[in-house]
Amino acid sequence: MQATPTYTSPPVVAESTARQPDAPANHADNNGWKRRKELSAADERAGRELAARIRPPLEALRAAGDFAPASTQGALLDLGIQADAIEVTAMRPPIGQDTPPPGAVYAVRFGNVGCAIGAVRPDRVMVEVTGAAAEFGCLEPFSH
Repeated sequence: MQATPTYTSPPVVAESTARQPDAPANHADNNGWKRRKELSAADERAGRELAARIRPPLEALRAAGDFAPASTQGALLDLGIQADAIEVTAMRPPIGQDTPPPGAVYAVRFGNVGCAIGAVRPDRVMVEVTGAAAEFGCLEPFSH
């Protein structure tokens, strides 16, 4: 008796219907230097407390129309924050322009890995609590 050949179709593999990110395949690896450290619960609390202290004097600067980096630095120093924990820079000019918009960008390091980062601009004061990045610390450098 002769065996009847059995035909099997190739396995069906379901393709993901999820939208794939619009980024190169190695985007995550190329941007790994931007990854920030995780904050502990204690660092999160300390960061929120620091942000609550930082916001009022920076809101006062904004209300007064004072967006100078030196004024932002002074307001942070007046809170008793050590000078070596503070970084303040002017806003960057938009692409194709030479003049930066009014405002200052700041960072305050706290604890072992914490950062309070943000900006003072005519339309708002921003404060974000996050972890430092191994490559650059609190303020991401301009890369383009």
